[in-house]
Amino acid sequence: MVCALVTGCGGGSDDGEADSGGASAAAKPKQTWGPPETHRVTLRVEGSGSSQIGWAAGDSHFETATLPWKHEDQVTLEGAELKNGVQLYVTPQAVKGADGSFVFPACVLEVDGKTVDKNAGGESSQGCKYTLKGS
Repeated sequence: MVCALVTGCGGGSDDGEADSGGASAAAKPKQTWGPPETHRVTLRVEGSGSSQIGWAAGDSHFETATLPWKHEDQVTLEGAELKNGVQLYVTPQAVKGADGSFVFPACVLEVDGKTVDKNAGGESSQGCKYTLKGS
């Protein structure tokens, strides 16, 4: 009798797992994000002199550049990036102004030719940033 009980429990749980697995799959709809989207991103930093620039357009980078500086890139959004987005930014470090004081250069961030953020420069260290999401 003990043997039949063990066999009965084992057989019952296999059938139950198959049934519950099917029910779980039916209860959770598969997420669809849509086709990938590619966007043209332009990052610009105005001014003169040399500045350390941190920037991201898909990947993050850090470089020393002569101002004015411009970078163009293609960013492709896929899967969850279409909904959640990817962070775009350009953050220049301060440069010496005409009067000898340090100022933050102006920056502009464009997506597909449209300005999505700009910073006039001066005392703000915020740079320019934007979360690019699918349309």
